[in-house]
Amino acid sequence: MAKYNVGVIGVGYWGRKIVDEYSKVEEVNLIGVSDLDEKNLAFCNEKYGVKNGYSDYKQLLAQKELHAVNICTPNQMHYRITKDALEAGKNVLVEKPITLNSKEGKELVDLAQKKKLTLSVGHIFRFNNALTEIRRMIKEENYFGKLFLIECDWLNLEKAFPDRDVLFDLAPHMFDIQNYLTDQWPVEISCMGGPFRRKDGEETAYVAAKFKDGMIAMSNISWLVPKKTRQIFIAGESRSALIDAVAQKITVYESGYTKDLPIHPNNTIRDELVHFVKSFSDPATETRNSGTIGVRTVELIEAAKRSMREGKVIKV
Repeated sequence: MAKYNVGVIGVGYWGRKIVDEYSKVEEVNLIGVSDLDEKNLAFCNEKYGVKNGYSDYKQLLAQKELHAVNICTPNQMHYRITKDALEAGKNVLVEKPITLNSKEGKELVDLAQKKKLTLSVGHIFRFNNALTEIRRMIKEENYFGKLFLIECDWLNLEKAFPDRDVLFDLAPHMFDIQNYLTDQWPVEISCMGGPFRRKDGEETAYVAAKFKDGMIAMSNISWLVPKKTRQIFIAGESRSALIDAVAQKITVYESGYTKDLPIHPNNTIRDELVHFVKSFSDPATETRNSGTIGVRTVELIEAAKRSMREGKVIKV
């Protein structure tokens, strides 16, 4: 079985999860990590036997035998590190959002195409078995009939992050899930939101999206609600469904009755990483979470922010 050499840049909270999953993928040799914190490098060495730890990520990119990197750094570093990785000839999986503006995102997509490299974005819910089943039911069975409404609630209590806002942190999931389920992008965006515990940077937002076929999607995203919620509700002309995206449970509502569908929950992180390896090692594998998709979600976030600033519906 072929082995592919992979590195991880940024091994804090999320990066450690990525390292843990890569360590269990047979096709992968985790040959190095990079982080500014020496304690994180020591952790990867002691727990996972990763001997090569670099405080300068460019030292990791300089390894000729390295095939790909997973970038798990703060959002504002995504563009620079992804660009350096692509220019070094490495395939990239960068966590969402791909960048903090669509212009830079498009530049990365163009660079990856020029270099004939895979550029994937961490839109992890494309690898969630419950959502994959809902997509199958919509696309193959027309199970819900014409779709009227998608409601997404992504809520939990978080500290007031100094370096990010809730739109760039959570809205990529909202727009991506809507597209994954329906193969559509919105044509209109309206948004209300704002900061509450600080001067700048939205901590809660309500995003309404209208689609060409008349469907409406409403996203409620917040860092101010104590109960953690990750759920999607779909209303259609024939049936409706509630999806718990973490537990991977689907409850169908029809004619006053409810039923739970049998779903085998999967390890979404592992499946995303395995797909990434396949997408750069097998030319026949289409990248499910491409850079192009990542850029589109950023464009929609930009539209939502413009809607807030100007107090109007934005056509996209």
